Amino acid sequence: MAEVNRGARRYISPLRRDAAARTRQAVLDAANDLFVAQGYTATTIDEIAGRAGVSKPTVFAAVGSKQAILKQLRDIALAGDDEPVPVAQRPWYREALAEPDPRRALRLYARNATAIHRRSAGVHEVFRAAAAADKDLHGLWRVSEDERRGGATIVIDALLQKSPLKAALDRAAAIDIVWILTASDIFWRLVRTRRWSHAQYENWLGDTLCEQLLPPAEHHSGS
Repeated sequence: MAEVNRGARRYISPLRRDAAARTRQAVLDAANDLFVAQGYTATTIDEIAGRAGVSKPTVFAAVGSKQAILKQLRDIALAGDDEPVPVAQRPWYREALAEPDPRRALRLYARNATAIHRRSAGVHEVFRAAAAADKDLHGLWRVSEDERRGGATIVIDALLQKSPLKAALDRAAAIDIVWILTASDIFWRLVRTRRWSHAQYENWLGDTLCEQLLPPAEHHSGS
């Protein structure tokens, strides 16, 4: 009998679970709109609650503190959803690493970076600005940048299995090149400020990565 009772206490109805998911999404959407429109520091939990149509305690219960909200917005934007699967294990990421042709692999990586920036550039700019004024967020920002460099390291190590690097370019410098060229503020300036199309940015990034990282392509004359 005790076993039955313990099982009953763990049960959560699908309706309640769906309602909680909708509430969480409403809070995240409201926070994202406010953060982008007026900045992280200027936005209050009360404002987030008001826009989401919930109470202030519900915001904390559904997502957490303002810092937790920003972190979750960033994580979801990077991955494309809130499934508990790291970016490095996503099929589109693995595809670029597994591609045997080095130039094709870098262009797939440029495709992935463009898709990530389309989702995350706004939140990333909010994050970057907030980190300058918030000590805790500054630490989180540094972790984020370390993670980005870790991602660049994975890309270069995979590339080295397919091709030598450009003459006089070592592994550390190659990692730095990927890290800086895929920074979100470059995307922001070219796409949001200079009005480049996403396709134009993706092509530029793919071309530049190939030019900066790989030896010149061999040209074979047709016969």
